Amino acid sequence: MKRWHELFGNVEGAVFTGVSKLTVAESTALRRRFKVANVRYEVVRNSLARLAFKETTMNIAVDLLDGPTAIAWSTDDPAAPARVATAYAKEVDRFKIRGGFAGGAKLNADEVKALATMPSFSELRGMLLGTINAVAAKLLGQINAPSQHVVGVVQARKEDLEKNEKKAA
Repeated sequence: MKRWHELFGNVEGAVFTGVSKLTVAESTALRRRFKVANVRYEVVRNSLARLAFKETTMNIAVDLLDGPTAIAWSTDDPAAPARVATAYAKEVDRFKIRGGFAGGAKLNADEVKALATMPSFSELRGMLLGTINAVAAKLLGQINAPSQHVVGVVQARKEDLEKNEKKAA
């Protein structure tokens, strides 16, 4: 019990699913997908999970423990379990998402699907860095613009002087 309590103590995101209608092959394929996404996936006894959830933030999701249950959770990326489960639910109709947990809040099945569309932390970092880069590039362009105009004026004056010399000659 202590092991489960420690595991669920620092969960960022979780998805609760039913497992009774999946074949062994489907369940194995799902486990592999979760493993690739660095997400833990376990079939749990509801009574033990309720005890493990006590004094953790996941305690608000105990009503999702109804019937044969599996929980997919991540301690790093709150959207990772939702992304894998939602993609698998689109492929296998018998796989049902009951709800989830993210950021200290209980989610219904539709909210889990919405969470699945959110970008991962690495994608968010990339977007942020792209935005910062764009601002810096624009600022540099604005700083360089006056000097480019001066160069253009000097170049035009030089061409005028050369034309006047040719006319005078």
